[in-house]
Amino acid sequence: MKNIIVYISPLEKGFDIVNYSVQVAERLGLNIHYVYNVDPEVVESLREDNNISKEELEQKIIEEKKIEIGKLVESQNWNEKDITAVYSIYSGAFDKMFKTIASRNHCELVLFPVSEAGKQLHIKSIFHILDIMKLPVWCFPVGTEFRQIKTIVYASDYKKQDVDTIKALSVFATHFKAKINILHVFKGEKFKQQLIDSGLKELIGKKIAYQNIEVHSKKKNSITKGITDFSKAAFADLLVLLKRDKNIFRDLFAKGTIVKMLKKSELPILIYKK
Repeated sequence: MKNIIVYISPLEKGFDIVNYSVQVAERLGLNIHYVYNVDPEVVESLREDNNISKEELEQKIIEEKKIEIGKLVESQNWNEKDITAVYSIYSGAFDKMFKTIASRNHCELVLFPVSEAGKQLHIKSIFHILDIMKLPVWCFPVGTEFRQIKTIVYASDYKKQDVDTIKALSVFATHFKAKINILHVFKGEKFKQQLIDSGLKELIGKKIAYQNIEVHSKKKNSITKGITDFSKAAFADLLVLLKRDKNIFRDLFAKGTIVKMLKKSELPILIYKK
């Protein structure tokens, strides 16, 4: 069975993170690999006793975190579940930890908790993950309880490549029996947009077997406001966004939208990479 990688930080919210991740993993049928990194720069800032080396202090912190995370993971009754969990403590910077994980081919998803206090740093870390890994990243507000995924909103820019993402998303949605609302926020002519909508609907009908998909478009001057307003009206449980990186200008545009949504959205956000 494949894994879901869960970044278990901040540890003071570790119990909430474990509970949330178990709910997600059980529905997707994925085992869990919890990860935590001990940053050498943080270790150095904590070293007050010159009689202890940086390496010794680092090892001491790692052992403490192993015990702490072990207790959090073992708080679950894994014998009653169809999934299992392991945990790893990495020494080194955040990028190093995820590059190590990226070398493995048995992972399907990254689950990343975002705290209000550390949101700026967490968003930066999320883009580091997207830069070095092909895996989708599920970001959720730390401390929140898992909410059953019944309605998914996928914010699309209506490119042909979107069909591949929608196909992957339809497999994901099957696990939750969720409805997929494909949304395009546009600023141009309504009649022209209706023709584009019809073309996408036809393409989806030919390429994708999943039936519970609808195509919507909304005219708004602000993309993020259009996404937010539609998601609220649709009672969405999950927002899906796509990060592209083949064209630097398109990627900057997409990244700007993703950053804004991560900052303001109260919904969990699943980010695919193309």
